[in-house]
Amino acid sequence: MSPAAYVKRKGRQALRIGRFGLNLMAGGSFIQACHSLPAISKIEDSHLNDYRLFRLWVEDLVRSTNVVMTVHGAPILDHALFVSNHVSWLDTVLLNNARPLSFIARHDLVDWPFIGTFTQRMHSVYVDRTSKFQAYRSIPKIEERLMEGRSVVVFPESTTSDGMDVLPFYPMFYEAAVRTKLPVQAIAIRYFDEHGHRITEPAFIDDDSFGDTLMRLYEVNKVHAELHFMAPLDSQKLDRKELCAASAQQIMACVRES
Repeated sequence: MSPAAYVKRKGRQALRIGRFGLNLMAGGSFIQACHSLPAISKIEDSHLNDYRLFRLWVEDLVRSTNVVMTVHGAPILDHALFVSNHVSWLDTVLLNNARPLSFIARHDLVDWPFIGTFTQRMHSVYVDRTSKFQAYRSIPKIEERLMEGRSVVVFPESTTSDGMDVLPFYPMFYEAAVRTKLPVQAIAIRYFDEHGHRITEPAFIDDDSFGDTLMRLYEVNKVHAELHFMAPLDSQKLDRKELCAASAQQIMACVRES
């Protein structure tokens, strides 16, 4: 790489980091204001996704991470259990931009800068995956969110991948859909560069930090994210293992498509 090209690339990264920082400041200020002034914001009786200004902020957050998002298929309009393959912390931002959602998050995520606050304010259900018993105890909390009329998204792989394939799905959390008799809709997430080539830069795997992923996002000229909403599955006809197998097959077929 020539010195001029290197300087140009670093300058572009600096501008993108600055834009991202301004976005976080604006969003953080709005969220803090809602919780500092509950009598005005009515936040105690609401969800952040209920506020138009918050929805606009999430939309801008996608742009500030250097991502162009495209949605294929039709998301269920009523509340449901959504399941998706998992590549990055970026997935949660994209999913919430496509469809207002509550999230299932690993228990230690609450201590992360920005992401921890974001997931808390989004009424996430924190799951301790250190044992199956601890994870199973989270199912009633997922049911509670669903019965409140909120949609919840679960990552059945229980970890992240590089996005080029799908890891094994675990059926445990599908039980919440069976108990509440709500539909399950699978979502496949794929990332491309501006030339239509699949990329792994957005992945959050191995020893990656939040900053590592963010800097890789900014090294790509433009990241294109595709969210594919699949045909809904009926939890009154399929048990949790059948729902898991069917949704995994739907997502796998899309992710592996060239």
